[in-house]
Amino acid sequence: MDRDYILKRLNKEEDRLIVSKALDKAEKSRKTFSVTHTDFLDSYQRSIIEKALDELGSYDYEFDGGFEGAERVILIFYPEFYDREGEPEKHFLKALHINLNSRGMLTHRDYLGSLMGLGIKREKVGDILVREESCIIIVTEDIADFIKCNLFRVGNTKVDVEIMDVGEIDVPKPKTREIKTTVASLRLDCIAGAGFGISRSKASQMIKAEKVNLNWVTVSDTSKQVNEGDTISIRGRGRVVVEQVIGKTRRDRISVVLKRMV
Repeated sequence: MDRDYILKRLNKEEDRLIVSKALDKAEKSRKTFSVTHTDFLDSYQRSIIEKALDELGSYDYEFDGGFEGAERVILIFYPEFYDREGEPEKHFLKALHINLNSRGMLTHRDYLGSLMGLGIKREKVGDILVREESCIIIVTEDIADFIKCNLFRVGNTKVDVEIMDVGEIDVPKPKTREIKTTVASLRLDCIAGAGFGISRSKASQMIKAEKVNLNWVTVSDTSKQVNEGDTISIRGRGRVVVEQVIGKTRRDRISVVLKRMV
């Protein structure tokens, strides 16, 4: 299976561009025998690139977001026969510790907006972990010093910026809740309703309004079938992962185990 065939199978032009750019990095790594990496990818971009790479099956790569469970990641390519253990570890990411000089109620949008105000593109910024009086922002190494020297305020609040290695940050594990339940079917509206604790009709309305993503892709079909391992997300409500489809009960319902990120 070759590159052109993979790209032709993608329906959206933006998807073809995303995958094509990643494959360019892969080829550069192979031809120059060097380690290369992309900018940050969101979960949807990661999924379509990963599928293409798995089908091609000829590249050595890994995703890195700075910590386990990061939503935004870079894709790192290694050349053939590259000895990861024998070579010095390469660091492409840094963590910015943003300390507030006064109390404030700053949000993810406030921090991202301040970075955009410096002319930084979104693809250079990874996860933004907001805390009460501080924030951790993962960025590509090449812009860390620039941000430290130029970011003095977030909103109206003065801040200090410290550059850290990503291995130094303490990221709490995301809170999850296991939901064991039964559903009438594996339709998207049924699973979304059970996972987010809303009625099936409410879930159906949100799906039709294109507010629901299945595996990072917006879906408007309420009857779309969901499979074990799938991820359902609703903006502002978090995510639900279909951990296990156990099987039918005596009452002809389907027993499932869901994991909700809270």
